[in-house]
Amino acid sequence: MVIFTFVVMWLMLVGNSLMAQERYSILTGTAQGIRAKTWLDVESEKDKAIVNFRIGRKTVYIPHRYPNIGEKVKVEYLTRRGVPVAYTVTILEGKK
Repeated sequence: MVIFTFVVMWLMLVGNSLMAQERYSILTGTAQGIRAKTWLDVESEKDKAIVNFRIGRKTVYIPHRYPNIGEKVKVEYLTRRGVPVAYTVTILEGKK
């Protein structure tokens, strides 16, 4: 009975750590272009670096369209295998 209790407690601890939710990183900047409908280039407003995000059919756009060059965007992303993958792209304002 004691061994069974320890096994159950161990599974609960391991299960909680495996089910830990990942937090999205957020980058705000200016859209620089979309390449082959698979990459979104964004210039960060903090350090002016260009970040290339992988986009695809699961990427959600608010409003429901690709951003135009020069529009300010907020990108929520996770890094998968060393590549930033965009999950939500919110268009904040139009061109200046």
